[in-house]
Amino acid sequence: MHKLNRGNTEAPQCLSDYDHNTQTWDDFGGECKKRLRAALAQMQGIPGVTTEDASEYGVRCAYCEDAIHHAGHIEHFRRKNRNHFPELTFEWNNLFLACGSNDHCGHYKDRRGADAYNPDNLIKPDVEDPEDYLYFHSSGEVRPRVGIDANKELKANETIRVFGLKDQTLTSSRARALKTYKEKMLDELDEIANWEPELIAEYIQQEIENTQWQAFSTTIKHFLAGAC
Repeated sequence: MHKLNRGNTEAPQCLSDYDHNTQTWDDFGGECKKRLRAALAQMQGIPGVTTEDASEYGVRCAYCEDAIHHAGHIEHFRRKNRNHFPELTFEWNNLFLACGSNDHCGHYKDRRGADAYNPDNLIKPDVEDPEDYLYFHSSGEVRPRVGIDANKELKANETIRVFGLKDQTLTSSRARALKTYKEKMLDELDEIANWEPELIAEYIQQEIENTQWQAFSTTIKHFLAGAC
């Protein structure tokens, strides 16, 4: 989970043509849905690189950080059904692009039979920086950050639980992404070990920037940051 900047992307104007009082999400589609998906892909992709059809490298799920290779799932952060927040059905600030898995993320959050949760206790990645709450270990496991206050710890634990971020497939995918990265840089390790500390710090910062658009990049980032 990583910070998203919604301010860099304009909401599709056609969203304002829909009214939750007279229409439901089933009425939403066609060109406006295509424009919405393109806007979300732009927000969650590489600035200036990701194409409108989200086919380019760089679009990642708002919650798990896995790459979205196809259309993905337009996700309502606060549930849109009539018992929750129907007024947010067509609200730009309530919409993200998720990976579509049923084992974690958006579909998992709102699956039938899921335990209740308070959305105020979830990290909203376009408002808060998830890295202030979550630590991604080199094992692939995600944990609350050590030393955060009780409110942040609650939000960290609830976000992990509600979005299923401890799913074993996700844990394995994070560990595999880091393993792949470490294998690529293996030949450089002996040379780097002999550098001055400030040069090592510069190298690590550059690597964080170079990998920031990869799937599960926060796991790589936290591994590198721990090497400083």
